[in-house]
Amino acid sequence: MGPDRVGNSYAGRKVWFVTRNNQIVQRTILHEIVRTVETSGRDYTLMLFSSDLPEAIEPMRVARPEDGIYSSGPSRYPFCLHAPNVVFETEQGGNVSAEVPGFQVDTMKGGDSGSPNMLPLPGELVFWSGRTSSGASPQMQVDMDTLCRLERLDPAKYQLQWVDLSAYPKY
Repeated sequence: MGPDRVGNSYAGRKVWFVTRNNQIVQRTILHEIVRTVETSGRDYTLMLFSSDLPEAIEPMRVARPEDGIYSSGPSRYPFCLHAPNVVFETEQGGNVSAEVPGFQVDTMKGGDSGSPNMLPLPGELVFWSGRTSSGASPQMQVDMDTLCRLERLDPAKYQLQWVDLSAYPKY
């Protein structure tokens, strides 16, 4: 995606989404913010579209990895080698791996970078990181606010929806 920047290198390019009813929704990119590990210590690209997505495209809530998911100390979702850890990972071919033997697909092919890693919580999937890319963070919200201001949008309408994991025990 290139070096760290706030810009419009991708302006005019199209992005497609699919609703639960298999309706295709297209949006046009206006601006992007690119963050790289080499410069900012983060790895993601955010894009501002020409218009909001319809309600049929539901936003995902987010959790920060440092909130106790796979952390080096006590963890709310500890990684145990050779034990099942259900984490849903999408890949570019449209498949989803549950990361449990018998329900796995290769999610580390060229082009899968940036695909979401999601935790199953009661009634929802929660985004907590990306494949080889950063998860949600307060710095990401600052970048989202910057994109909003470029188009004179109210940043308060475009806030990350954080999951409160404090009710889950640490092990």
